[in-house]
Amino acid sequence: MRKALSAKAIETFKPQTKRYEVHDLLCPGFSLRVFPTGRKVFTVKYRYGLKQRRLSIGVHPRISLLQARDKAIEALRLVDEGIDPAARRRQLGMTVEAICGDFIRQYARPRNRSWREAERILQREFVAVHGQRDIREIMRHDILELMDGAIERGASYQANRIHSNLRKLFNWCVERGIVDVSPVMGIKPPTREQARERVLTDDEILAVLQVCSRDAYPFRQFVPLLLATAQRRGEVSQMKWSHFDLDAKQWVIPADLSKNGKPHVVPLNDFALRLLAEVPRFPDCDWVFTTTRRSPISGFSKALRHIQTESETSEWRLHDLRRTAASGMARAGIAPHVVEKVLNHISGTISGVAAVYNRYGYDAERRDALDKWGSFLNGLA
Repeated sequence: MRKALSAKAIETFKPQTKRYEVHDLLCPGFSLRVFPTGRKVFTVKYRYGLKQRRLSIGVHPRISLLQARDKAIEALRLVDEGIDPAARRRQLGMTVEAICGDFIRQYARPRNRSWREAERILQREFVAVHGQRDIREIMRHDILELMDGAIERGASYQANRIHSNLRKLFNWCVERGIVDVSPVMGIKPPTREQARERVLTDDEILAVLQVCSRDAYPFRQFVPLLLATAQRRGEVSQMKWSHFDLDAKQWVIPADLSKNGKPHVVPLNDFALRLLAEVPRFPDCDWVFTTTRRSPISGFSKALRHIQTESETSEWRLHDLRRTAASGMARAGIAPHVVEKVLNHISGTISGVAAVYNRYGYDAERRDALDKWGSFLNGLA
């Protein structure tokens, strides 16, 4: 069957008892295969040397007609240049390293604000081990070995993160027609996680602040600022000077950095302002915390181990400082819904219909909450 393929026409193609193919009149060689199961796959057929070959492009509607036709034209262009597109994909484009890069760039980065963490896990746990293998050769036992390795080294929660990110990666690969079946399918997360409840005591907070005061930029100011603002590690680490209105004593977290996708105004208490005043400012650099002047800081795990060792504290993470701040404000008599506003939580005390109609920002209450918390930190330090 030959027809000028269109999105509307594709929807009318129904599965039959046998597979059939619709050839596109607008792009010779480009076609849509309709399987008895209802699966619809774009392909491009070409002649390379003396052999006629077919390249799978993707599954409809996971890839649009426009995207598929562009890929078909690109494949035919390679043939005109004497390059076999199927061989090129096998040699260059189908390695674990290449596909992970495509996944982060095309899927994770546009949709997930924590894409850097996903990239870090995939690079360290998957690409470092299987980077040059064809991703279509990855089997279930390869996935299990990665998770088992994390558990054996005592990183049971990391094993769950490996499982989660590999599941998303291979589901994307199935959608794009890169693999037929995900090797993660049927594998359960290896560890049952419990919500963390760790809150630092006043003595522990004091010990941590004292260690930081003897440290050097950037963690000298970064870790106490996590406490002072009660904001997330990723938000504080990606602070920019242009996000501040120091005259108004406030920091605006832009929507693309905020976890809920909405701008968040953080009142700055005197404790936070004093920390920011200590931070060096580099010419032509907007980052508040940076060691390269081109990107925000990293190396959190190493810094945390150092602080824990020097302060003789243990069993806490940087995110626990946010919980500690929230608990401290609650202890000071701050209402739960105000604490939630400070934390930029959408759901919580004010939810459901009340959340729809209550648009009050509690600006004065949030500033009072953080001022009280900052005064407490000043008293400790």
